[in-house]
Amino acid sequence: MPIANQPRSDFSDQLPPLELSEPHAPKARLALVSRLCELVSWPESRIPAYERQLAADILVGLLRTSSLELRQRCAHGLARISDAPKALLRYLARDEISVAGPLLEAGVGFDDSDLIATIRAGVTPHWVAIAKRRGLTEPVTDALIQTGEVSVIEAVLRNQFAKLSMQGVDVVVARSRQAASLPKLLVARTELRPTQALVLFWWASFESRVQILRRFAVDRTALILELGDVFKMAAAEGWADADTRKALQVVERRQRNRAAAAQSPYGSLEGALAAAEHGLDRQLLHEIAHLAGVKPTTAQQIFTDVGGEAIGVLCKAVGLKRPLFLALWRALRRPYGDPDSTDNPLGRTAYVFDTLATAKAQTVVRYWNWSFTADAVELQRVSFEDDTLDLSLARRNAALLFGRNG
Repeated sequence: MPIANQPRSDFSDQLPPLELSEPHAPKARLALVSRLCELVSWPESRIPAYERQLAADILVGLLRTSSLELRQRCAHGLARISDAPKALLRYLARDEISVAGPLLEAGVGFDDSDLIATIRAGVTPHWVAIAKRRGLTEPVTDALIQTGEVSVIEAVLRNQFAKLSMQGVDVVVARSRQAASLPKLLVARTELRPTQALVLFWWASFESRVQILRRFAVDRTALILELGDVFKMAAAEGWADADTRKALQVVERRQRNRAAAAQSPYGSLEGALAAAEHGLDRQLLHEIAHLAGVKPTTAQQIFTDVGGEAIGVLCKAVGLKRPLFLALWRALRRPYGDPDSTDNPLGRTAYVFDTLATAKAQTVVRYWNWSFTADAVELQRVSFEDDTLDLSLARRNAALLFGRNG
């Protein structure tokens, strides 16, 4: 008989604790996923394409809740399959980077549409992985470059097995204005054209500028010889056709404006530079530009060049002697330093002046003068990603220089 106020006996006190003696694991599911991962990774000779596709369709639904290790194993096996099922391939390509990375870098089953779709849906680590692939085509590199991410563009430029389009290079040139790491990588690319390189010059480092001048500053001997009779025809017509006149100005042998010298109160470029030692104002700067055969816009760009190397290019192009080059540098109130050492702006500019041939310097100045016209400032914003963009080469360069690109 129970005692009053005594707690009732509870059967639970006599039962063992409700704990699993071993963790619950869905062994069949794990085996199914593992086996399907193996099947989709079999070589083409071992499994029919339609069976691989069926296995992949089942696997996509199961992988969503599978472990990281299983997804990594599946991606690793799929990387070597050229006819890998697209849905599974794209799914794994968008997984976290530890899964997607090796597949994006080396997977042989991707075509351009797969890669571009992944770029549009991905994030920076996935873009960088794709940028390291061998054999990237222009459409894919265009898509990578258009992300605007500097680390991605760097990876594309370092990839010697990637091809760049002209539009892609234009976008990189424009982006490099705010990304100091890009000019050095871009200068080494074979796709870079002279006109693009001579735009890039304006914000490149000294080392990149020297490389640009060595690679793209060329003489015009063949053009001058072959077009000699055309010069005579144009002169006989009084240089009436403006386009012909502008085109031939890029090629002609002389840099200085002899007609301007005959009418100048200073008599010559040297006379104007001598006057500049007593003070340099806007009017005298315009006169120097006129005598040097360059437009005011070009002269302004050269004389305000941050590094100063462009001044050395112009001085060599017009055939100035070294003392007059130094005199112009002083008249422009540029920082002085040892002209025989490249540890200062004057020394770096003097190095360019001393090492660049006159004919090659003229080619560079002609490109600048041809491209960077005063009306370029009025260009509307343009986008170089547009393959249908119809800009003349001069206007494209002017848009790059004056920052009118979108």
